[in-house]
Amino acid sequence: MNALLPHRLHRASRLAAPGIIPLAVESKARNDNAEPTPPLRAILADLCYFALRISAWLALTSLATLGLYTVFFMALGAFSAEGFFAHLANLSVRFGDAEPARRALFVRQLSVVTLVLFLTVSAARYRSLAAVFSAAASQRKD
Repeated sequence: MNALLPHRLHRASRLAAPGIIPLAVESKARNDNAEPTPPLRAILADLCYFALRISAWLALTSLATLGLYTVFFMALGAFSAEGFFAHLANLSVRFGDAEPARRALFVRQLSVVTLVLFLTVSAARYRSLAAVFSAAASQRKD
């Protein structure tokens, strides 16, 4: 019998070759189907990873929404820099000269249009949002 493992694995130690120390066999948990609970650090890392991915998705969607405004003003200015800045200057002068009630109405309308554009871009990017929620740990490129 092996001196390192007294009273354990008597059969395995008799069958083992000389000089080989058999490993102790631990009993399995009662529930074989249960996955081990990840440590708190792994859960926190997953939450940080999820927050990073969702914030990146929100940032790209917001930038695409603002890009639609840029394309709109470029189209108004016949896709030239002079026309683009002329229309922006016209908008800023008229906004600055307007009464406060008209400014508030314009800002409200602009926020509604921005929300509709954001939701439209979000609908176009729904697959990338689904990938954020369903990303498996094995598919990550950490």
